[in-house]
Amino acid sequence: MINQENPSQKIPLPIDTDREEKTSRTEISNKGYAGFWIRALAYIIDSALIGIPFAMVYVTLSIIFKDIPGINYLLIIGYLGFVTYMEGIKGGTPGKLILGLKITDDQGKLIGIKRAIARTLGKMLSGFLFGVGYAVILFDRKRQGLHDKIARTYVIYMR
Repeated sequence: MINQENPSQKIPLPIDTDREEKTSRTEISNKGYAGFWIRALAYIIDSALIGIPFAMVYVTLSIIFKDIPGINYLLIIGYLGFVTYMEGIKGGTPGKLILGLKITDDQGKLIGIKRAIARTLGKMLSGFLFGVGYAVILFDRKRQGLHDKIARTYVIYMR
């Protein structure tokens, strides 16, 4: 809560946990959870900054190394590895970071590689379910998609 004597004090992480100890949470802005549309915009930015260059590299290397079986899978694993690293260690993909979003756990900390892997697998599942896992963000009180629920993560505003 904001201290009335000091209005510049930041509001704690907008995550409603059932834990008794809430004083150790990261202090952030009071904008709260990032919704569907801002996250969709982050995805569009990521597509331009990561997706298009990856697609060009993918096509080029697939042509150059066409005789190496499985090269396509290796390139896709490299892409997923990069995204997983960014989300787990840096707090988000470039699109999220540009928009002032951060992926956190329930304590406001970075999620690490294990949770980022779970989140990536959850995103794949959401895609297999025709995007329903992403649409959940529109209706969830904490703006979590299926992948966030699986990995126990939140996307929050940092500005």
